[in-house]
Amino acid sequence: MNRREWMRAGMAALFHGMAGRGRASGAAVSEDLDQYGGWTGRQFESTGFFRVEKDERWWLVTPNGNAFLSFGVNHLHPDWWRQDYNRDAWNERLGVVRRDRNGFRTALRAWFLQTCGDYGFNSVGVHNSLDLVNTPRPSMPYVRPISFVDIPHWQTDVPDENFADVFSENFVGRCDRMASELAAPARDDPHLIGYAMTDCPLLTEEDCRERPDVIGGARRKSRIGWPRRLRNLGSEAAGKLAYVETVREVYRDRIADFNATYGTEFGSFAELADAEAWRPETDLSNANETRDNVEFLQRVVARYYGTARDAIRRQDPNHLFLGDKINANTDTLDTVIPVTSTFTDIVFYQMYGRYEVQEPGLDRWSSLVDKPFINGDSAFTMITETMPRPYGPVADSLEQRVDWTVEFFRSAFARPEFVGWHYCGLIDGSQLVSRKQDRQHSGLIDGYGRPYPGLQEAISECAGEMYRIASGSH
Repeated sequence: MNRREWMRAGMAALFHGMAGRGRASGAAVSEDLDQYGGWTGRQFESTGFFRVEKDERWWLVTPNGNAFLSFGVNHLHPDWWRQDYNRDAWNERLGVVRRDRNGFRTALRAWFLQTCGDYGFNSVGVHNSLDLVNTPRPSMPYVRPISFVDIPHWQTDVPDENFADVFSENFVGRCDRMASELAAPARDDPHLIGYAMTDCPLLTEEDCRERPDVIGGARRKSRIGWPRRLRNLGSEAAGKLAYVETVREVYRDRIADFNATYGTEFGSFAELADAEAWRPETDLSNANETRDNVEFLQRVVARYYGTARDAIRRQDPNHLFLGDKINANTDTLDTVIPVTSTFTDIVFYQMYGRYEVQEPGLDRWSSLVDKPFINGDSAFTMITETMPRPYGPVADSLEQRVDWTVEFFRSAFARPEFVGWHYCGLIDGSQLVSRKQDRQHSGLIDGYGRPYPGLQEAISECAGEMYRIASGSH
């Protein structure tokens, strides 16, 4: 079979393979899948695009109008397949010559689609090379990234200016330009689920504070965050004026009460507006200051989300708005979900933890907002010789890793608000990958393409029963 035939076979096998595994496991609904992987056993109005709907539970709905749950995969980064240690092995596996870059990408895409079919993945998460996955055309439902602010939690250095003044006209223009570039071309794509913004943005003081040990003992300095940055700008900044308006409301226009909290001597809120760099640090023991920062942060996030959503929808009114992938391993989701959920179609979060760890949060958040939830990036890991510090809960054995994975899949998809899990990730991101020296990702297969025994069987069996689990017939 040549590469072109292999690619065609891989695409065709994607959902057929998923249905076949379901029949073998006895799942009553598994073979009734539409071209997007949606379950034809539960049908809704067809709009030609992905959307959400609630009956007894929340569902995503495919363009054909069928119930859909997103079991996606992350981290298809082609360079992980072309490292010095594994390049030759993958060239041989994919049947390409060493310097045939175009042939490699074509063969890798075919292998990826075939592998998704083998494991039962029906969608592509936000952390992937869409140029590879969607070329020459999309073949799986996917999430498109569109990051209007560059403040992810994992980035070692986040400059102060990255906490942009979201109240400014410059920010409105930036969002409009990015939406025109990234959203407008995708507005008619039926495979697009929706748009996700920043990967776990730094929002709360807990997110931004100094960390003594996050990457093998290296100190991470504190980041300034939105409240601290905007309150220290001058009166020409729209964000500073928004801060002053916020604290004026909190303190009922009593500057003396504000001064009592901060130990300042402003004669009026107008003087506060003119004061630059007046409080570069936050006193975390000052409960009133912490409260003020949360009040202002929520106003900032509302402006950020409203501006971003409106910019996208001016260019693309057809697809879902997921917002940021919000960090639920800190206090961020609890702090901002009352605000963000008023703008988004889905609560898109990231949380690493066994089901028993995530369950209280899901109970709490779903009682606050009536929205569908997707965990957009998580998995269970193991320490190996080349992965001494992997992200995620670390299992003691492969058997335990399999058990935790199955436990979370079956428990989470049985919840009425849970509509998606995007697995992190497909291939090991080990220390042998040049940019994974500090922290690693445990994949479902090792760097040479060898599956971890037991994981493929367990995951594909769960995927074959997914709609049965969600509909309460498992």
